Amino acid sequence: MTFLPPLLRKLKAPSLVLATLLMAAACATQPARPPVQIGSGQPRVDPVTGQVIQPAPGEAYDDDWLSPIARDDGGLTPEFMRGRDVKRAAVLLPFTHSSANVRTEAESMLAGIELALFEFGGNDFLIMPMDTAGVASTAEARADEAIRNGADVILGPLLGGNVGGVKEAARRKSVPVVAFSNDRTVAGGGVYLASVLPEEEVIRVMGHAATRGTRTFVFLGPDSAYGRQVEAAMRAEAARNGWTVAATGFYSPGEGAAAQARSISGVIRSLGGSQNNRIGVLIPERGVTLLSVAPLLIVNGVDLNRVRLLGTSVWDDPTIWREPALEGAVFATRDPDNLSAFQETFNRIYGRRPSDLAAAAYDAAAMAISLAEDGRILHSELTDPQGFMGVNGLFRFRLDGTAERGLAVKQIRGGTAEVVERGITTFPPGGS
Repeated sequence: MTFLPPLLRKLKAPSLVLATLLMAAACATQPARPPVQIGSGQPRVDPVTGQVIQPAPGEAYDDDWLSPIARDDGGLTPEFMRGRDVKRAAVLLPFTHSSANVRTEAESMLAGIELALFEFGGNDFLIMPMDTAGVASTAEARADEAIRNGADVILGPLLGGNVGGVKEAARRKSVPVVAFSNDRTVAGGGVYLASVLPEEEVIRVMGHAATRGTRTFVFLGPDSAYGRQVEAAMRAEAARNGWTVAATGFYSPGEGAAAQARSISGVIRSLGGSQNNRIGVLIPERGVTLLSVAPLLIVNGVDLNRVRLLGTSVWDDPTIWREPALEGAVFATRDPDNLSAFQETFNRIYGRRPSDLAAAAYDAAAMAISLAEDGRILHSELTDPQGFMGVNGLFRFRLDGTAERGLAVKQIRGGTAEVVERGITTFPPGGS
């Protein structure tokens, strides 16, 4: 029986030959723990010559390449893998979504998965790419198909609205789902979120500020799903630690932030603050909009020596670092030491910078390959309290399906952003 998902008849491989897309082995030996080293982002090197092995440019998928297909153990098994103990990962992404941006993101994530597979090599790990089109019913149907074809784990979907049906299909066979939504409400029940959640960034940057005397916080941000998510995380973290949230200001992206900035500035001035007890001002904005919002504090009489401007990873953007109002500001982001090799390899092979989710997809695939070494991929393995070290740094899945992460903190100074606090490399004992 020949298996050819609809995706394969339409999609061009981002760069690798189909062989590197469809197969990869778990590492021959698992590195000493904790944590599990699941990938470096480095290209594969020939052990004899020491030369980097470059993946070949890909061609269009071809039906004939996949034929014939066997089912030795009841699951999908290409002819060249017959007789092997095949492990299978279904990749559910919206390759034919109506939005060009979403399609590009899905292709970038697939490329990240390719790099993980190419790094680990081998021929007993099968990847089954399937197109969800970003439609919930289609995603559920693809998940059912993946389960019938023997998937040991599902990587995806990308969109939060597609997770529910996939979760139900996978739960019937206790197959773990590693999804990429940033909506924490879809986690749990066998779904683990591999994306870097805004909540983790808020926890990190607020904790960094608190160790430097900041115990009072205010929020100034867009009235959007992302802004609301960050503000809720700020309130939750403040409540957990006994800190104070003095004020919140949401502005409509269409109307601008002037009125809310004026109100927030009044609160900040009334609080006073000092060099040793700065007020934390969290502004989860990006790009040119941030460049217009941050200076409004100065316009409204805020002494920046008495506040500590805080941001999320959307500030990890060189185009904003020369803004004088952001001098000395800090933000949470992924540790560049872990990420740089992956970014360089990705850029060299694909000719473009990887998206954040491409790195998350790389880590998810590398983790799946590592966990498949000893047979079935178990939920208890995904929630190992020791965690995993990938290109996005240290992470471990909580029992609720969200990921705790060892993020870094950067500070903006002199037109650059330098790491002032690195991400942790081991978790403290016990779960989170």
